[in-house]
Amino acid sequence: MVNLTIDATSILLALLSLLAIGTINHLHHDNQSEQIDQLTRQLSELQIQTDALKRPLNPDTTSERNVALAAHAKRSTQHDGGHNGRGLEDTGCSCSLPSGPTYASDFGVVGDAAADDGPALQAAIDSAAASESGGTVILPAGVFRTHEPLHIPGGVTLQGQGYGSSPLAIQFDAGGSTIAYCGPDYAVKLTGHAASLRDLAVYDWPYPAESYCENTQAAGGVLVEADATLIESVIVSNVFIYYFVGGTALSLVAKNNGGVPFGNYQNVRIRHAKTGIYFSAEEGSFVNTNSFLGGGISGGGFESCVYAEGPGACNDNKFYGMSIEPPDTDISHVYVTGSKTNIKLHDVRLEATGKSLDRPIVIIDDSSYGNVMNGILGHTHVQADLNRNPGIDLMSQKSVSLDPAPVNQFWNGAFKGWDSVNRILPGWNVGQTNTDITILDSSEALFPDHNVMSLDYKNWGGAFKLQSDKTLLTPGHDFATFGVYARSSVQGSITAVMRYTSGSIISSASHSGSGKWEFIGMSALYDKDSPYFYFSIVGDVDLTAPTLTFGQSPATPGASLMSSSGARMSGTLTTGVAPCTPPSSGYYWTCPKNEGNIFLMDMQGDPDKRIIRLNQPTADRFDRGTVITLMFTEAGTRVEHSGYIELKSGADFVSVPFSSITLMADTGGTWKEVSRNNYDASGTHTGSVAICFPPTSGYYWTCPKNEGNIFFLDMQGGTDQTIIRLNQPTADRFDYGTVITMMFTDAGTRVRHSGYIKLKNSADFVSVPFSSITLMADTGGTWIEMSRNN
Repeated sequence: MVNLTIDATSILLALLSLLAIGTINHLHHDNQSEQIDQLTRQLSELQIQTDALKRPLNPDTTSERNVALAAHAKRSTQHDGGHNGRGLEDTGCSCSLPSGPTYASDFGVVGDAAADDGPALQAAIDSAAASESGGTVILPAGVFRTHEPLHIPGGVTLQGQGYGSSPLAIQFDAGGSTIAYCGPDYAVKLTGHAASLRDLAVYDWPYPAESYCENTQAAGGVLVEADATLIESVIVSNVFIYYFVGGTALSLVAKNNGGVPFGNYQNVRIRHAKTGIYFSAEEGSFVNTNSFLGGGISGGGFESCVYAEGPGACNDNKFYGMSIEPPDTDISHVYVTGSKTNIKLHDVRLEATGKSLDRPIVIIDDSSYGNVMNGILGHTHVQADLNRNPGIDLMSQKSVSLDPAPVNQFWNGAFKGWDSVNRILPGWNVGQTNTDITILDSSEALFPDHNVMSLDYKNWGGAFKLQSDKTLLTPGHDFATFGVYARSSVQGSITAVMRYTSGSIISSASHSGSGKWEFIGMSALYDKDSPYFYFSIVGDVDLTAPTLTFGQSPATPGASLMSSSGARMSGTLTTGVAPCTPPSSGYYWTCPKNEGNIFLMDMQGDPDKRIIRLNQPTADRFDRGTVITLMFTEAGTRVEHSGYIELKSGADFVSVPFSSITLMADTGGTWKEVSRNNYDASGTHTGSVAICFPPTSGYYWTCPKNEGNIFFLDMQGGTDQTIIRLNQPTADRFDYGTVITMMFTDAGTRVRHSGYIKLKNSADFVSVPFSSITLMADTGGTWIEMSRNN
């Protein structure tokens, strides 16, 4: 093959010579002496290179060839005035480059498992590091016993011939290369950028029996340690790390402000170890953004398979498609601790066939957050604060992951109900006067049914804080995601601001001033003891669709079928029902907040009572716009008109049996009457409508459950009907608190007062054309009248 190459080179030289001679003759005719000299020199230099290539490639002649190439380079520099033939500046290269890889066998390694091959192998590595030979050290097949750690510096690759025919144990066959370490330290240490270990096995050597090697356990197999330095882009590929039962198979460690980033670990196979893969970073140091592709961890003797700890930044280390499946581990298969520590397992298989069901396969300490795990979880469970780690999506018969409900906590995210006269926007604190607020025309809307609020900042009084009038206290969640769509031509006009879990105030990126809609928001751990979210505005800006959800999923601004902008629903709407008892003395009543919208007024045997104030204390006040209905079963209770409860026409309400009054919460703990004996709802509420037919016989009617709240009574031509019971069978009963309205188009149908349908003043309802009666479902299939329109 060499002779063929040389012959081909000679032929090419001859062709180039003929071409050059023709060119020289042509240039003679044109008196171009300078070009003739240059072409002649280049032809001579090509001849020198060809002569060098014809010599045998052995150590002696290699140096001669390098000398010839160096002389050629020097002449080229002299003739080109410091530039090469392509006009590039001289790099200072002597061109005395290594001719190929470094062969460890040239340095005396034996590979018989008996000789100490450590010094010879380290000499080969040092030669490669000094550029005395190629940067890749080729390790032949064999078992290479070492007693000191092998140090692989930056840019050097130690490459073997594979690790034999078995992924479960060292098989000294199939041309495999094994580093058989006998000592108390790490077998291999990667100490510089782009250091690489490939295609071999690393073994904590226990032979011969009863020897020093059998009684000495190594600290570990492979170590990447950055001590006051940076070691990045390390590569470990197709490496089998075996039997390090007294230490760690693979360690990535940073200390003294060191860092270990951007490593690539492919098909790393670990079997039998105390710890499989260990990540550790001291405060001020970091181990992050290292990638593990494929590979597996199995066998016995493990405390943990993957162990990551801080207190430094030990995060964003990613595993793709790895299998972690020892039968059991003393601690857990995966253990993560530290506020700056997390790992990301993608499509990873986690199995522990020998672990008892009460012991977790994964433990995430409460200080750690942002872990990502998905794949197959077999046996036992995950122990973690899933609210701090919403990216854990491991599901099994023993454990499930958790995603917070993506419900917008800004209940008026549509900016509805702006009162420009009194400067009131339901759900928001907008009392600062250093900004003028207007609601733009609906043609400006970015989302259906969502107003666009325009803020004209007046450049005094500091930032305008747009803040919700109430933040839900939700100790069950840890992350919050919130933001708002903003349009502005002022750079930095708006930022999202929140109180971080540490108590410090943090802010998002601000608006660029592009004049376009941009979503301004952030997602972080929030202070659950004192939650604080607002939008800081220091320039003119238009806003729409603010959103705040718990968890770390992306924000979802805009309308949904049931949202803060309105509701349209099918089926049955059921509201909560709660008892409301009198105060121990006086006329200031407090009904239980957050337990329902319908209150059964329990007079405790004495209905002769007065209600002058309702839920007046600040902590007990209902949100402005809340509608409640007070239901009275007895006569004589008076709700008095006052500045706290404003009643229609200033007329007091006095209860009669089975009567009701509906009120709406206003500001400052005050109320306004909505109706008496009439059910209404605030905002836009569209209930479903269904048809209710008479029974085939008798007086026990059944209207279709789960089809609506409004029923048209179809008398099928026979209007002289009587209703004594309604949806009495258990399966047909409506939930307690459900309100329905029965609509009559004809006169003559009677709803009879009874123990099953309790009507106001015990008076039967008799329909007239286009009349109605509204009932509320009580317990045991009974009903209570709320209002009638006849």
